[in-house]
Amino acid sequence: MSENGPYNQPPQNPYGGDGSGGQPPYGPPPGGPYGDPHTGGQPGYAPQGAYTGGQPAYGPPGGYPPPQQPKSGGKAALWVVIGGGAVIVVLVVALIIMLATNRGEPEGGTVASPPENSAEANDPGTDEPEEPVEEPEGGGGAAGEPPYALPIEPCEALTDRVAEGLLMGQDGSKSNSDNRSSCSDISGAAPEGNPDTMFGTYDVTYQTPYAGSDSIEGAKDEFEDAVADIRGQSSYSLYDSEHLDQDKEVALGDEAVFVTTKYDFLGQNVPRAAVLIRSGNVNIEVTYTMSPSFDASDEDVAKFTLPDDIEATMTMAGEDALALLASA
Repeated sequence: MSENGPYNQPPQNPYGGDGSGGQPPYGPPPGGPYGDPHTGGQPGYAPQGAYTGGQPAYGPPGGYPPPQQPKSGGKAALWVVIGGGAVIVVLVVALIIMLATNRGEPEGGTVASPPENSAEANDPGTDEPEEPVEEPEGGGGAAGEPPYALPIEPCEALTDRVAEGLLMGQDGSKSNSDNRSSCSDISGAAPEGNPDTMFGTYDVTYQTPYAGSDSIEGAKDEFEDAVADIRGQSSYSLYDSEHLDQDKEVALGDEAVFVTTKYDFLGQNVPRAAVLIRSGNVNIEVTYTMSPSFDASDEDVAKFTLPDDIEATMTMAGEDALALLASA
């Protein structure tokens, strides 16, 4: 019998080894993965990481080169350029807006422009420059604020346009005192349709209150008295209320009236037009009287008639008289 049993069984350790059975142990054989170079061992297990067959490892021979880090200096410079450009754009836009705003805005304030869809904006005629409006010769108002001083040259109230409207010369004589300044001119020709035996008289009087030259309340009281007198409502008036014709308020100074009536001139009732104005502390009275000459008959005086445009002419005379007032 063999030593393996009666059936001549193969050795119990067919794979070699120490006969202890089982698979050989993991790992390289003694002497290295390829055997002991000195003892001539058979090749065995290859070390990990070595090529043992199959597909080659990924990547180019020698492996991928290490990744390169971006240069931080170039990126920072790019952001500086972009930021600088953005600042320049903002400044340019702000400058354009400022120029556009200042171009349409005059000194001391802004000018409101019409809406885009308004008829004024769509009207091509609005682009044409407007013709300058001529200011009246007298200006139409007092200069400054009250109290006002009496004018030193009251005859300057008889301007060219007033003299032309009333057919007057400009040879007036003035008179000045502490509370009164006046001018009188008796060189007017007869208006159309009137006898040659009449002549026109222009008078303008500036007066401050007797109670105090700066008193506005005093000027109001004296204005009411003067209006009552020319309407024939006072006890010692030279006017008769039955001759009162036109009597209306006009837009001059603080308050004003225009009146046409008849005036007692040496026992004869002659036509007179008047404008009475109060501005602050000063009362102004402008009158135009159709006076008879020494050889005028009662029939001639009865024919005296004020011009048709007397209201417009006297209102203009009031404007020019008012324009001589200035702050004291």
